[in-house]
Amino acid sequence: MNNDKEINSEKSKRAINHFSNKKEIKNSDRRGILFSKLPSQQLNPDRYDNLMTFWNNSLVDISKSCNILIFTPKLLSTYFTVENVSPIYLPLILNEMIKTKFIIKYEEYIKEYGWSKWVWTKMVVQPFQYYTGLSTPNTETDKNVKFILPEMIKDKAEQLYQHQLKNMNSTTDNIISYINLEKSIKDWYITREELDLLLLVLFRDSKVLILTNNKIKNINNNNNNNNGEDRIGIKFAFDGEKVQPIQETDFGILKLQTTYETLKQQESKLLTDIEEISNTIKESIRIKQKNHALLQLKKKKLLESILEKRATASTNIHEILFSIESAKSNQQIIESLCAGVSTLKKVNQEISVDQVDSILDDYQDAITNQREIDDAMKSGFNSVESLSSADIDEDQLEKELDQMLQDHLTLEKEEKQKQKQIEKEKQQQEQPSTSQFNPNLPIPLKNEEDELLKELESLSVSSNPLPQQQQQKKQDENKQKTSELI
Repeated sequence: MNNDKEINSEKSKRAINHFSNKKEIKNSDRRGILFSKLPSQQLNPDRYDNLMTFWNNSLVDISKSCNILIFTPKLLSTYFTVENVSPIYLPLILNEMIKTKFIIKYEEYIKEYGWSKWVWTKMVVQPFQYYTGLSTPNTETDKNVKFILPEMIKDKAEQLYQHQLKNMNSTTDNIISYINLEKSIKDWYITREELDLLLLVLFRDSKVLILTNNKIKNINNNNNNNNGEDRIGIKFAFDGEKVQPIQETDFGILKLQTTYETLKQQESKLLTDIEEISNTIKESIRIKQKNHALLQLKKKKLLESILEKRATASTNIHEILFSIESAKSNQQIIESLCAGVSTLKKVNQEISVDQVDSILDDYQDAITNQREIDDAMKSGFNSVESLSSADIDEDQLEKELDQMLQDHLTLEKEEKQKQKQIEKEKQQQEQPSTSQFNPNLPIPLKNEEDELLKELESLSVSSNPLPQQQQQKKQDENKQKTSELI
């Protein structure tokens, strides 16, 4: 596992590379403006706001991108150095950030959380003296004072909690060793000091508790060489709950988990050694070194015997852990049943058997009365209906209804006849007229024309004697038709 020095070194490389690749920084002219002196907010508010916005965003950006949770002015100056040029007015910018509470001094943040010195010695990797001054620190001289971004710390702490929730699949998975927690977030590249800071935030939110080697710790212990070795495990709260107080069983579960992991590591190492010895035996047989092969074979048998014992022990421990999980589940079920029974008893205390019988009797009486009322209303409506229909002649009604039906049928028949007549006339109109000119017919001569006219006149007079004016009009029309034929 990487130590804190290696982690900090890797973070510095990433931060420098990340900042130097920003678009604004690659432009030398723009970089010169951003690295210039911070003006007075009263004299030049726009320029002041632009510079502060840039540096605030840059600090948040490298903190999120490189997981830099704790920083100093000296480290920031290194991160923000580009082509051997660093922002010489960075201390002034940091002082402005402190005034606006954008960044907070590390020690003040711890004190704000109300942690006692005894509790913090369980958590902090490197114990510190509480800061008691109230004035803004001079970052020009205190280049190694530690600062944090409060919002960044809160977000990262919640991310750590959600990360662990995903791995909590049973009732004993909420307890994890400190070393395994470090391994699970190895790719985060955070130091132990930063991890402890995140645990502090979760502790304040009642989401974690710390398991230590010393159940009772001396309050006056000021050993500055404490590197956090007393922290052996973390107990997380289940989702939506507050973490339960640490019990003796928690230490037992953590011990079983640690022993099981140790045994599995030993098994892996034994398997590797046995494989190597097997290869050595084959080589000794190949070169006909019988005594050496026999010695290695005895060693292999010994390792196999040890491996068998380790495997048996790890299996037993795993079964014990499984039994503990089952017992805890049973305990939760029993506790839920007890709570349910207690609630049921309290509810039943407010209702007696006599009350239930009385309510049911009242209910039966009410239903009976309702049925009697319904029957009375139904019989009343029937008698009224019979009285109202007594004066009506049923035969007369039927005759009237038959006449209405007959009229309706007659009307429908007439409508159909009219429709047929309309369709017939329409078809006749669509047929070609005989008066139209047919080129195949012979053209009549003058004498024939006179004869046709006389014939038409005689037909007109005989068929429909009309007044003289109408007859003259008819003759003129016939002449006109004859002319058209010619």
